[in-house]
Amino acid sequence: MNKKGFTLVELLGVIVILGIIGMIAAPIVSNVINKSMDDTSNAQIETIKRAAKAWANANVYQLPDCGSTNCAETKTVTVAELKAGGYLDDKDITNPKDDSSYENAKVIIQKQSGKYTYTFKEK
Repeated sequence: MNKKGFTLVELLGVIVILGIIGMIAAPIVSNVINKSMDDTSNAQIETIKRAAKAWANANVYQLPDCGSTNCAETKTVTVAELKAGGYLDDKDITNPKDDSSYENAKVIIQKQSGKYTYTFKEK
């Protein structure tokens, strides 16, 4: 009698091999996902900073001006202001790491060594 099929040992062997492959692949996939979230977050922050620079170019009179020295005076621009001024898209910008909104985030503009610096603050 010729029965076709797999024995229990063969099936268990395949399951063990698939489990080992899964244990190796899971951390790699997790690292790729985390890195892509970090990259997306950094890209969004850079987009917000570029929008703040565009706002600063259009509103030079509102920027701190201390000559060529460092300045303790700062100007803060929120993401909501950038959206209202048309410098950012009106869609909601969220942090991909925790799905929180960047709506209350701000960019602090300060003059240091004759150049303006743009610092992103999430809240």
